[in-house]
Amino acid sequence: YYYYLLLLLKSNLSSVSAMSADAVASNASPIDPHVGPERCELEARIHKALDRVLDEWLVTGIHRAAAQKFVKDKICAEAGKEDCLRVRQWLLLRMNGKVWDHGQALMCKSPDNIPELRALPVWPSESMSWLAEVSARHSEVLQELLESKAEGAKAFQPYRDPGSLGHLGRKPDDGLGVEGVDRGQWNVSYLFLNHKRFEDNCSRFPKTVQMISEVFPRHYSHAFFSALTPGSHILKHTGPSNRMLRVWLPLCGLDGFKLRVADQILEPKPGEAFAWDHSFEHEAWHEGEETRFVLIVDIWHPDLADPEVKFLSTLQNCRLRAGRAMLDQAIEEGLERKPEDCTYYEIVEKARHLLTDDEWWVISAERDPTTKP
Repeated sequence: YYYYLLLLLKSNLSSVSAMSADAVASNASPIDPHVGPERCELEARIHKALDRVLDEWLVTGIHRAAAQKFVKDKICAEAGKEDCLRVRQWLLLRMNGKVWDHGQALMCKSPDNIPELRALPVWPSESMSWLAEVSARHSEVLQELLESKAEGAKAFQPYRDPGSLGHLGRKPDDGLGVEGVDRGQWNVSYLFLNHKRFEDNCSRFPKTVQMISEVFPRHYSHAFFSALTPGSHILKHTGPSNRMLRVWLPLCGLDGFKLRVADQILEPKPGEAFAWDHSFEHEAWHEGEETRFVLIVDIWHPDLADPEVKFLSTLQNCRLRAGRAMLDQAIEEGLERKPEDCTYYEIVEKARHLLTDDEWWVISAERDPTTKP
């Protein structure tokens, strides 16, 4: 196993990047696996490189043991050439401190990017037959959204993001993160976010949650309503990696709205679901007269095999779990942190009660349920 992994470290990166393969080969010397001291040195080098990757993802305890076993039994096994090829390439790069050079000018450059996944700014709808069913659920999702307004539900909160994640938006007066826009207002209602289920919101939108569960394949545990007020501009930015695709179900208020993904300009239509690659640079403008609403659901990239999704999910969950644990500890200890020092989790929690009215919700009288007898 260890000798095989060393061979991979030395020579199996050619399909990822010739530069990466050369760099790996130059740092590895031929070792006879049957020589005792050299075998021990080899194993130590491999363990150290793998441990470094697991440390990056804050993998500990039983999860670490399971990840190590998966690497040995699946990623480095013969079957891994088929169903773990992309994650194998990614792991080898990370074990050597390398980042995949995808050659896409407008795609994020991240150590989390997985090699050899198809990179399409906007995906053809015919390649995803299930999108038709998403589109068919438009009316019931929109109805739930409008009913929440009629009931006066406080389901939305301002979109906030740590400035460190790449957003260069407006700094709010309360100092909590950045807004992602340089004009207008961007509000969101989270259903799922980084494997956290927002129970209050899910109870307000049961049919929407059911649809996400029934229709979307391998959803990324990231789903929310996005609202953009008239005159708003979301500044250009990229998502964190190419591991997932973003699916939109446009709901209402789309007149005057445009979305740019890489070099493509889209004008989404109500009820016409589509998928696009969030890792490409994107921005949005809304010059319409009503607040624009879309349902956003992220899914794992279709090119990733199920075993790869399982492994990557484990790593991701460990990092998220560690972040939540840090937040819980701070709350338990009653630590007051400055807004500019808050983590992503703290920002989301603190922003939940910042909207005190729904004046931002601009909707035609014909559609507005609160104007009907």
